[in-house]
Amino acid sequence: MEELVSAMSRLDKDRVVELVKTLLNESKDPLEIIETLRKGLEIVGEKFEKGEYFLMDLMWSAEIFKAATEIVLPEIERKRGHVPAKGKLLIGTVKGDIHDVGKNLVIALARCAGFEVIDLGVDVPPEVFVENVKKHKPDIVGMSGLLTASIEAMQNTIEALEKAGVRDQVKIIVGGGVVGEDWVEGKLAADARAKSAIEGIKIMEQFVRCKRGGDN
Repeated sequence: MEELVSAMSRLDKDRVVELVKTLLNESKDPLEIIETLRKGLEIVGEKFEKGEYFLMDLMWSAEIFKAATEIVLPEIERKRGHVPAKGKLLIGTVKGDIHDVGKNLVIALARCAGFEVIDLGVDVPPEVFVENVKKHKPDIVGMSGLLTASIEAMQNTIEALEKAGVRDQVKIIVGGGVVGEDWVEGKLAADARAKSAIEGIKIMEQFVRCKRGGDN
């Protein structure tokens, strides 16, 4: 697994793909493989912030990550088999942010876990979240963002949902980039924040279990 982190952080696509296939053949947990890839991607992001990598490198890392997850996700689906619908997730990258690697991974894993997913895309303004909550009536609203400015955009969206009178109809989970850092604690009126896609799925499954328990 350490070698996979290293290959991902070096932007060595061929080696990443080779290692992912090898690990799957060795019956390694596909979710653990995804988490390992994410750790490598985090290192890429740190190098970008330090000026060691450039925008093209960041974009290339997203392509490598996508290629690797496309190999892993079918194995997750195969192992899980048919999963009955658990709930409905409405998700988007908030206004001012166009990053979607993390969001797309959450979507893929959520569908594998049995969630119906409505993807709003990127750079989504608060009013679009509000409109679609009213239209689709999801159980959960997911907000993604990589940039520091995304924190304010997320809070603006939460406040828009409150103003529209639909905030109490959904659970809100936020994730991506700086959202998982400790200084964010208390800055967002969300129900949960996730440091990784896998953690986010676990939280959403808990949301649904609690809702079903409350409905009984």
